[in-house]
Amino acid sequence: MKRLLGIPAMPRMTPEQNAAFLTHRAPLRTHMLKTAVITVLGFYLGCYLFDLFLLRDVAVLGAVLRFGIVLPLAIGLLFYLSGDHPIERKEIAAILVAMFANIAWCVIMLASDSPAVLTYFYAASTFQMAITLAAASPFRPALRASIFTFCLNYSAIFFLEGVSLGYIVQHLVVYMPTVVMTLLVSHHLEVEGRIGYLQASENEALKRELSRQNKDLARLSVTDPLTRLSNRRGTDLELLRLRNEAPDDAAKAILLVVDIDHFKAFNDAYGHGAGDQCLKRVARAMRRALPVDAHFARHGGEEFLAIISGSTPDTATQIAESLRRSVRQLGIAHDFTGDRNRHVTISIGVTSGSVASTSAFERLMERADRALYAAKADGRNSWRVDIAETEEVTFPIYGHPVVEPQAGDEETRVVA
Repeated sequence: MKRLLGIPAMPRMTPEQNAAFLTHRAPLRTHMLKTAVITVLGFYLGCYLFDLFLLRDVAVLGAVLRFGIVLPLAIGLLFYLSGDHPIERKEIAAILVAMFANIAWCVIMLASDSPAVLTYFYAASTFQMAITLAAASPFRPALRASIFTFCLNYSAIFFLEGVSLGYIVQHLVVYMPTVVMTLLVSHHLEVEGRIGYLQASENEALKRELSRQNKDLARLSVTDPLTRLSNRRGTDLELLRLRNEAPDDAAKAILLVVDIDHFKAFNDAYGHGAGDQCLKRVARAMRRALPVDAHFARHGGEEFLAIISGSTPDTATQIAESLRRSVRQLGIAHDFTGDRNRHVTISIGVTSGSVASTSAFERLMERADRALYAAKADGRNSWRVDIAETEEVTFPIYGHPVVEPQAGDEETRVVA
């Protein structure tokens, strides 16, 4: 922002920024205008004492103009300022009333034949201060009002009783510095107000951006970048949420541990790019097969974990079979399985119990891993259920095709 003779330039704003600035400052400006009107009005009416003391010949006229006209106008202005009007119109209304008060004062001065009128007329500079300093007017309206006030006062000065050219010069020596200084103050106040608003807006934008980035970082810290599923930290946070917010649901949960069969052989044979695509497709298929409220996470490598809280054990086998089938139906070719299953499949270990504490979850994980190893040992592409000895077995423990049929073969099912 450039300076001219040490005066800072008005900061540039877009129309949207200017509208937001006016809206932002409206409540404070309205309060300031009300305070200024009351203060200046009190001073203006109090000056009637000077009318009585210095200009007795126009005391009645002064009373009529000050109390009969300017006072009602000021009261009306206060009501207008209290209404729901644009702040620019409120500022213009305040300046107009101030200028009308100046006109009324000039009428009083011109009507008097008292020699004291020349001394009293030096008070003209107070109207300049009223429209700039007291009301803290924006610079442009203050500049226009100053020009009008200057023209009004120096049109009236020539008609004062006993005026001379020397008096006019002396008056200008007092009046002009007041005009210049008050306009400079008005300019500086508006510049500082706009700069402050722009800086505050920039700070708010930075805060919002920082908040957004923090949320993104928090989300990324619990998200697996490849599959967009939760990672282990995300699982820890979900378990903590369950324990704090839904302890009853945490006390009865189904846990499934899923492993992609022969995934190392798939990676080695087809490359890591194909392996990543396989992981993403398998993850999407399983996510769609799970209940909406299930927590599903990549537990590491080709292993996945699902927690369905608040569920009864009798739904576990249905969910496991739905997962197995969803992946098999993808039809991802895998010619390096080492067995007759020539497609990407999964093995699943299933168990149920409490995840209400870290130790309870770890015990559940051990049981799910045991079931997963059993599924792997029995030929893969299957699910197995591990049930604690204290639990009543209410559903099948083993599950579903281990060997996929080849062309011309009959479907083979293995039930241990």
